[in-house]
Amino acid sequence: MDELKKALVFADENFLIGLSNKGTYKRACKDVDGAEADFDLGENSATVRTGGETCTISVPLAESKCTCVARGICRHIVGAVLILRNNVSLDVTAESPVQPETPVEKPESVAEVKEEKKKEKVSERDIEKIHNCVKQCLETLGSILKYGLVRIPENMPDMLEASAVRCHSLKMADAERALRETGSRLSDCIARRASFSMENFTAKLCRCIAVLELLKADYIEPEQLGTFRQTYTDYNGNLNIMPIGQRRVKGGEYEGEIYYFLNMDIYAEQRFLSLSDLRPVFYNDTQKHFRGTTFPWGMASSLSNMMHSEMKLAHAKVSGGKLSSSQETQIISSCKAVLDCDEIRDMIYTDFRKLAIETSEKNPENELEKLCFVQPKNCIESAFDKYSQQYIIILEDVQGNRISVRAKYRAETKEFIKLLESIGERMIKKPKKNYVFLASAYIFDGELTLFPIEIYDFIKPPVPEVYELPEMYRDIDISAVYAERIISLFSEINDRMCVIVRGGLQADIKNDHKLENLAFNYGLKGLSRLIGEFMQCASSYRHSVDGNSTDVLLKMREIDEYIHQGRKRLEIITSLYNMKGSK
Repeated sequence: MDELKKALVFADENFLIGLSNKGTYKRACKDVDGAEADFDLGENSATVRTGGETCTISVPLAESKCTCVARGICRHIVGAVLILRNNVSLDVTAESPVQPETPVEKPESVAEVKEEKKKEKVSERDIEKIHNCVKQCLETLGSILKYGLVRIPENMPDMLEASAVRCHSLKMADAERALRETGSRLSDCIARRASFSMENFTAKLCRCIAVLELLKADYIEPEQLGTFRQTYTDYNGNLNIMPIGQRRVKGGEYEGEIYYFLNMDIYAEQRFLSLSDLRPVFYNDTQKHFRGTTFPWGMASSLSNMMHSEMKLAHAKVSGGKLSSSQETQIISSCKAVLDCDEIRDMIYTDFRKLAIETSEKNPENELEKLCFVQPKNCIESAFDKYSQQYIIILEDVQGNRISVRAKYRAETKEFIKLLESIGERMIKKPKKNYVFLASAYIFDGELTLFPIEIYDFIKPPVPEVYELPEMYRDIDISAVYAERIISLFSEINDRMCVIVRGGLQADIKNDHKLENLAFNYGLKGLSRLIGEFMQCASSYRHSVDGNSTDVLLKMREIDEYIHQGRKRLEIITSLYNMKGSK
């Protein structure tokens, strides 16, 4: 037992990152945060149950095993080590300390570390400038709320652009990005484009406020400002990638192409990769630039022409799953891509319940985390919804659970909708044919939904997985009713905020206390207080000489954050209930 304790003593953050990688370590920390410690100690090993898997932690730690499909040091093993470190007394009487099994690079001297920190530190003078910039940006955003979208001055997008430029000069990268996104949505509203969504604009406005609020602190770390460009790191060894899809992006802040690949290393933490060839729409030559003429990695042919070839890359550079188009990266071999392969079959979801649970645990802002392969058993319905202006395909899995595939109609997506319509009709007419979707999965309004990227009809179906629903989700009928009521309340609150954003604070805003009382009756006392403060602040603005629209903005942001976190906890319950209840 002492040998295991000795190994655990030195299994600190640096050691575990060296044993796996930084991404695996961070994911493991997230998995075990608040998780119940469930383990049994042996003589020189321990059995730990975490994340639905069972890990055998032995000495040396690098030889630990897990019941999951990964053969290397996976996030479950790292999480199991963290659980043991947090719950086992590590007092040992060893004659000599155990040395780390994996060497960790260290700075050459303390002086170098201090010098590096000195370079990165944000000076007090710069912090003062950032605070002034944040104040000006919030005042500009407050003007949107003051006038409302129905009375918004036409030069407001230009004012937001000017604020973004000020942020750029102070290296406030995240704030600049958020302001430009908000300005782009506002331009859609002023131009009366069909792509404009009141709900999306209000959400973007609240996210922009949240980014700016972080920079009001007395001390600011450099990483809080964000980065203008992604930092790519060298991939360890050669990278073998299979092209799996391509998507045209149009009608937003950026336009161009996104290329999707599968890392053929089945033990890789990040299986889905992408390369983006996008350009901000405020460049006048955007349309001229994108004609499928991307030539990364020293290619003699364009990437569009190579999307049927499996490629092996040397000196590849990756950042969070995104590939760099650096010319330092070279294609050292290529062959015909065969998507009907075990590497893809092993990743296909055949049970929608498993997909829903795993989707709820992923970062909704990271597209690559949301990517998945899905194979339905049946296509139940394929039609265009005129009310929501969406083309919808209803799919059913082997258990009879149903989810929807949705794509919103816009002028820019007309051809894509036509293609989706033809595929939907084909699936209805030929129900015995197998289809596999490459899609982005997300939970919206309590339902698991797919946004399609590619649809294959030539991949042989895998053996349907036998999935056992976690115990906490096996009896959700009662909790789902309560969850739906809370989510319905969230939607009403969002609608009320959208009404105020649309009409502005100068309109006559009445507070009937309905939402405030509902939240209180549901036991959400904190939300009830926030609603009361927000509505009081908004309704009194019109009759106040010194009313401050920024104060109303900040209250609205607090409510948005509360709802955002609340939805994440509740929508997994309603999504499981709805896919079962729709049979």
